[in-house]
Amino acid sequence: MKILAVDDDEFILELLEAAMASAGYPDMTTASSGAQALDIVANSAEPFDCFLFDIQMPEMDGIELCSHIRQIETYRKTPILMITAMSEREYVDRAFAAGATDYVTKPFDVLELGTRVAMAERLVNEINKARKREQTLDVLTEKLVSGNIVSITDPLDVDDVHGFLNYPTFENYILQLGRGNYFSSSVFALKITNIKAIYDRCKGSEFEFIITDIADAISENLKGETCFFTYAGNGVFLCVFSRFKDLIQEDLPYLVQDTALQMGLVFPDGSPLEIKLIQGEAKSPGVFAKPGSLSVLDDAIRDVEMRHATRDDTDHKPQTSNLWNARLGRKRFAL
Repeated sequence: MKILAVDDDEFILELLEAAMASAGYPDMTTASSGAQALDIVANSAEPFDCFLFDIQMPEMDGIELCSHIRQIETYRKTPILMITAMSEREYVDRAFAAGATDYVTKPFDVLELGTRVAMAERLVNEINKARKREQTLDVLTEKLVSGNIVSITDPLDVDDVHGFLNYPTFENYILQLGRGNYFSSSVFALKITNIKAIYDRCKGSEFEFIITDIADAISENLKGETCFFTYAGNGVFLCVFSRFKDLIQEDLPYLVQDTALQMGLVFPDGSPLEIKLIQGEAKSPGVFAKPGSLSVLDDAIRDVEMRHATRDDTDHKPQTSNLWNARLGRKRFAL
């Protein structure tokens, strides 16, 4: 795996080179500034597979560099790990908003860093496999005319929606909060209660397009400075916010439904697409929550699924296979 590490401290760069080599990743290029890094990226014969950025650098900091990298089409989804001494939530939020996929604080543990980069390598492999599949005529045809190519319970990635993080990155963000200012944060879930009816009427990539539109409607109504959200599958969106900075409106589901209505969403056959949303209770980690735990996500998902199961909806039956159980059954893949 080809790695580019950027830090203005030569000692840290030497340490990173040694750590990556011992972890089985000897192909690492280094840069001492953001400008030098961008020049290396622009002139590299082969694209990089992973980036390691420090935040606190002169002239161009690591967060600004991250933003520049994300504007390059080749690197829209490439893993970017921030390796920095800046542990305050302000920097964590800015980094993830700029497109970081993980965040490691200095002094870092060499074994942990190697594990994080190994996770990044798995993500790179999945991205490459997906790109190869999409380039085949058979898959392109399948996307256009066949049944859905994603499961209803699959987390989905969404591009170019403010505040949206893909599901593995969202987990990494929650884990990072667990190492710092965790107790000021809460997580709640929004569920599309008629998701099964929507899914059954879609083919190919149509379902993914609809989820993207709904994510856009949610983003329009999340105005907090530190709000991030993700799509976890089965019609469930998870949102994390700061209880001290962000105001989440009580009628958020109705606001999102109204925004979606104004967007004029339609099914592939042109008929109007109506979404129905419910919101779960905001969940916060307990005083004795274990750092690095994702249990708050389980709690939020379980709450909204239980609310859905007990609703008296006349247009569809409650789904008995809920996302909470599905998530517990999946192997965690962070990054």
